[in-house]
Amino acid sequence: MGPSAFIGQPAANQEDYWIAKGLLQSIGMVGADPWKGVPMPPRRPPPELYRFESRAPTLVTAYAISMTLMITITLTRLGLRAFSKRIRWGLDDTLMIFAFALALTWPALGLACVTYGGDGKHMYDVTYQQYRVFKYIGSIRSIIFYEAVAFIKMSIIAFNMRLTGLTSRRWMIVHWTLMSLMVVFAILPIFFGVFLLDPPRARFDLVFAGKLDTPPKMAIDIFATSYTLIGIHVTSDVLLLGFFGIVLWKLQMSWAIKLRLFLVFAFGALSFAAAVKWQLAQKTLKVDPLWHHSNQIAWSLVDLTAGLTVASLPVLSSLFVLAFNSIKGSLRSYSFTGASSRNTAPRSGPSSEAGFIVSG
Repeated sequence: MGPSAFIGQPAANQEDYWIAKGLLQSIGMVGADPWKGVPMPPRRPPPELYRFESRAPTLVTAYAISMTLMITITLTRLGLRAFSKRIRWGLDDTLMIFAFALALTWPALGLACVTYGGDGKHMYDVTYQQYRVFKYIGSIRSIIFYEAVAFIKMSIIAFNMRLTGLTSRRWMIVHWTLMSLMVVFAILPIFFGVFLLDPPRARFDLVFAGKLDTPPKMAIDIFATSYTLIGIHVTSDVLLLGFFGIVLWKLQMSWAIKLRLFLVFAFGALSFAAAVKWQLAQKTLKVDPLWHHSNQIAWSLVDLTAGLTVASLPVLSSLFVLAFNSIKGSLRSYSFTGASSRNTAPRSGPSSEAGFIVSG
């Protein structure tokens, strides 16, 4: 089988034909001849105006930075939980392992889309074979994203349960209700993603869709599913931040601890903003989607990275407190007792604030 043709050009081989047929069906051109190609906008400029453009380097850089942050933050948090005698392993840490694996899978699949699926290019610079790969991986990525978000929120809820254990059973009921909502939120993307089309495989494989005697049918409204998932995502962000603020206000602890914890979870507003921006960015994908969806990718990365950071910062903040106390103790010892007395000066231990966050 020879090389694949670019989208918009006539199909170069039999597999191009099936992919083109599947694409034509998806845009409502059921009666069009697949051998003539798919007239998807924008059209290729004339040779004298054509200039190759690609956002692939920018996408690769964004993926690399996000993955580095995810790995550094999460492994440091899990390392503290696993190897420190002062820190108890909890449900939030177990859930974080799943959240981390899913969140890291999303940009990894993004790199595969760039490498093999033509992501970041104009549609007229993408071959039929490349778009088939992009469609297959992209359909899986859409499910993975929401699974990662759901497990991140579950981990945050589980951490909040450690705090609400110091208040009342009512708050535990509230958080278990939120946890149940997140379980449903984790199931819905799988259901919507798999059963969006009838037959389900047509959602992922354009060749399979093109070989069907009758075009695949839309089993679930794609706009309804999108608004449902993003609505739950945004609403749960608001509820988590709101409930956390109320619980934090009622807890008996120093204002220094309250301020630090509040600032940590206020960082979660980035996730809320990213979810809204992600939804707005979808409106630009009607024309030249592989070129224009870079904004959507950027906000998705912000959402996942900020979510993992928020879930891990309460644990990581203990490192900052211990380091600050250690530096402050060393400077105080040097200033008031002199260099000769440094060996006999009392060592500064962890503060009660750090102990609270570390022990959960």
